Amino acid sequence: MTLRGLRALGLGFLGVGLSGCGLLGYHKLPMAPRAPEAEAARVHFPESFDNATHLPGPMLEALSLALNDFLPPGRKVQSNARDPRIAECLSRRDTYETRVLRSEDGLFFISFIPDLSRCGLDAEILDGGAVYCVDGQGRIVAVH
Repeated sequence: MTLRGLRALGLGFLGVGLSGCGLLGYHKLPMAPRAPEAEAARVHFPESFDNATHLPGPMLEALSLALNDFLPPGRKVQSNARDPRIAECLSRRDTYETRVLRSEDGLFFISFIPDLSRCGLDAEILDGGAVYCVDGQGRIVAVH
């Protein structure tokens, strides 16, 4: 086989391999929606972030990792609830109260607790949330 043939064969295998990523769960995040320019022009950015909530980089990484595992973008929650609005509500990330705690040994504990009132529902559920333990290397250690 010639060099040109080997190159074509290699590119063919690469193409097949990359197209298989879609079958293995590869997910491209959608672009965030943007407000119209007229609305953006009315925004006044703060001069200082002194009173802002501070998330150190490792904590933000642990939170992102846990959130993407708990509720991946675009995923719909399956529920046995009689009311389909409950599953729809649990599929929204803004439904959850989220707390992050860093332990002395460098572990991050991330708690997701659903608040169905954010969807206008007054139902109660027993097991809609989770607590993740993520280490400083970006690995999920345990889920409770």
